Parts: sequence; structure tokens; C-alpha cells
Amino acid sequence: MEVFSTADTVVFDVLGVVAQVQRPPSYSATIRLVVRDGVERLGEFQQVVGRARHVVARNTDWAFRRGDVVTIDGRAYPVEAIVRDDGLVNEAVLHG
Repeated sequence: MEVFSTADTVVFDVLGVVAQVQRPPSYSATIRLVVRDGVERLGEFQQVVGRARHVVARNTDWAFRRGDVVTIDGRAYPVEAIVRDDGLVNEAVLHG
């Protein structure tokens, strides 16, 4: 199990960016996220209808909820939806 925790740390250290996450009205934290740009949104017949920005965080750092605000490079994005949470990491779609 030690190998997986080390791999997880390496992935977030290499691919991650430092971002500020806020949960209104008052709680905030600075955490490391992996940003996935250009993730396809599929329509009714599996055609691409748009692209979105997803962020992935370790559950020990932050568990996303709708309404959280993620600030990356000085720009604030509200969390639109939670895509997945496997118990180790959780992924959210950002609006905008």
C-alpha cells in the first residue's frame, strides 16, 4: 500500500497546482489540485456538446460541494457539479 501513497504524492506534486478553495460563508483552504482542461461534455447521442474544466483533489485535503469557489491563477470558478468520489480523490466540474 505504501507504493500507492507515494505514487499519489508524486502525481499531485508534479501535475498539481496550488489553488485557494472557499466554502461560503467563511471556510477556506489553500490546497494542491490537478486541473483537467478540455474535458468533453457529451450530449444525448454521445456527440460532444462542449468542454469543461475539471479539478481533482485528495479527500484528505478537500471534499468538493456545489457552491465551493476554486481560485486558480487569480480567477474564481464556482463548483458546478461533483463528477466522482472514489474515497481517495474527488473530481468536480468548474463553471466558467
